[in-house]
Amino acid sequence: MTRRVIVLEDDESLRLVITKALSRAGFEVRATASPDTAISRMARQEADALVADVLLGRENFLDRLNEVRQLRPDAPVIVMSAQTTVATALNANSGGAYEYLPKPFDINDLIELLERALQSPVRESTRAAPSETVALIGQSAVMQSTFKAIGRLSQSQVPVLITGPDGAGRATVARLIHHQASLDGPLVEVGPQQFAENPGRYWEQAVTGTLLLRRIEAWRPAAQDFVREALEVETTPSPRLLVTANDTVSDALSSALIDLVSVGRIAVPPLFQRGNDRAVLFEAFLKAEHKVYGLTEDGAEFVNSRAWPGEVLQLKRTAKHIVAQGQPGAVGRKTIAAAMKAPGLRDSDEELELAAVRYFAASDLADQDGLAARAQMSLERGLIRAALEAAGGVRLEAARRLGMNRNTFARKLDQFDFGDGD
Repeated sequence: MTRRVIVLEDDESLRLVITKALSRAGFEVRATASPDTAISRMARQEADALVADVLLGRENFLDRLNEVRQLRPDAPVIVMSAQTTVATALNANSGGAYEYLPKPFDINDLIELLERALQSPVRESTRAAPSETVALIGQSAVMQSTFKAIGRLSQSQVPVLITGPDGAGRATVARLIHHQASLDGPLVEVGPQQFAENPGRYWEQAVTGTLLLRRIEAWRPAAQDFVREALEVETTPSPRLLVTANDTVSDALSSALIDLVSVGRIAVPPLFQRGNDRAVLFEAFLKAEHKVYGLTEDGAEFVNSRAWPGEVLQLKRTAKHIVAQGQPGAVGRKTIAAAMKAPGLRDSDEELELAAVRYFAASDLADQDGLAARAQMSLERGLIRAALEAAGGVRLEAARRLGMNRNTFARKLDQFDFGDGD
């Protein structure tokens, strides 16, 4: 069986690398930098698959995906892009691409994708993709996995469980899935308190569309029973079910119910796992509010070094505060730090001093010995945990932020039993 592939890439060096790698893997490859040439060859049945870059000079190849699908509905199309946003992933998926591959990628991943694509039926979709959602901007590997999951599950009708920390953008993910799905009905969003009062009412309202049930870890037993029975009976028509929850959901609901609502699963990553995405996201929020705002280099470094316990919601509110009360232009470290501080809060040194006073008072009442040594250990343990989270688990970076050398940091990790890490 011949495996003929057209590679459409305007970067000459990358085009050559891909061509050689695919040829060594047994594919018959023809490469070009011209979208017209690639489409013409596909129309003449000169290839069984197309591997195409998204941005080709001034042209966006996603705008021509439908043209390829009409000419060759049997041929899988794999798109590559350095524009690693949820909009790119969704446009690729809705345009009928077999897969979206963010750059840079391992060439073996492309080979495996082609092998799988040429053995699989090609799915079709004509649903238009929504405009880009700022809250889901990201180039990190964890966000790319999230984008792909959104694209795939948008083409399905199965219940989807969307987990992640509060404020991470779970509901935003759910809305994107609904927007992409081929449903005629509305999106009905409801919280645990509202749903508990009249679950049947909301179920009926969303029967031809999507029912988004938020924070299901807070469901009451009656609401759990209603959803479980509705999913087990599988009545028709019934709404597409999307549910959001934090990471403790398995402790709050029965395993049977979790299995029913999590046929599809998406885990929205916390900000501390998203690396440099934090500064990209922060700047996008600044510019969404006002064009003339941006980040200085030290501002970007500061944003990327924060753990952001309030997740995307905290990051967004901080950016909005700066635009509302600051001066236009490049935003630096001091401005961001001041905007993060909630009204009435003391600075970090004052908070630490007050915490020490409270610690002493509570321990003194218990008549405990070795108070200073225990307090120091607790403080170091907390600082190390925070530094590891801010550094995405990378030990060398966490040590740098704490001003410790590598060996001292390693000894502290062993002392406090933090386990294995990077």
